[in-house]
Amino acid sequence: MYCHVLINSVKMKKVMIIEEEADCKHSLTPIMHSFNPVTTVDELLKAQVDDGNVTSVKKKRIIYSEGKTAASIFYILKGKVKTSKWNEEGKELITGLYHEGDFIGFNALLDSGRYRETAEVIEDAELIIISRTDLEYHFEYNSSFLRKFLDILAANIAEKQEQMLRMAYSPLRKKVAEALLITYKKYNPSNKGEFSMNISRCNLAALAGVAKESLIRTLGDLRDENVVQIKDGKIIVTDIRKLEHLIYCSDGRSNI
Repeated sequence: MYCHVLINSVKMKKVMIIEEEADCKHSLTPIMHSFNPVTTVDELLKAQVDDGNVTSVKKKRIIYSEGKTAASIFYILKGKVKTSKWNEEGKELITGLYHEGDFIGFNALLDSGRYRETAEVIEDAELIIISRTDLEYHFEYNSSFLRKFLDILAANIAEKQEQMLRMAYSPLRKKVAEALLITYKKYNPSNKGEFSMNISRCNLAALAGVAKESLIRTLGDLRDENVVQIKDGKIIVTDIRKLEHLIYCSDGRSNI
């Protein structure tokens, strides 16, 4: 038999993912039922939707917190989410940006069952909640599904490690350019022309790993070099080739 958490209302679903509230107000009761293991990720997501394990989460709400026991992972149906860590001085470093079609929280499955980051909604989101118990059941009875899921996990880890390495040893201009390019590619997958980034300066600075004041100053330089425009608080990438050149040329200067 398989223990599956059945969430009886939208209110309870919200409580489930806002861990600070769940810890002090509610507990969830697993019920027993049997079902056939899925063979694809799409089948897994459909099964969760059919069971009603979908919730809407408002901007600035916490989905899970660093150090908490990982009871679930999440799939983003719509909206935007960031993951971040905080150092001892209270400085935030954004470790990932996520949107529709992304999983979050599953790195904890390989890390003693605890979340290593905090996940926060930065644009109203709709999430599918997948319990850890559910995943373990499917992994146990379907090795092909396990391999497919591990492929997703491996790709996510490799991308994040490459990003962190580039930023750790880059000068200021390259760090800011890298943060802009990550945001551009993440939220503009179709690579359409000029792309407007509706991301706060605080979040962009935390993604780049620089002070907000340094970010603003560098954005001003990039605007003067016609790499970006700034309009109504939004950052518009006007020349993606120049932006990429800033990252990959040796001195962080655009010569094209």
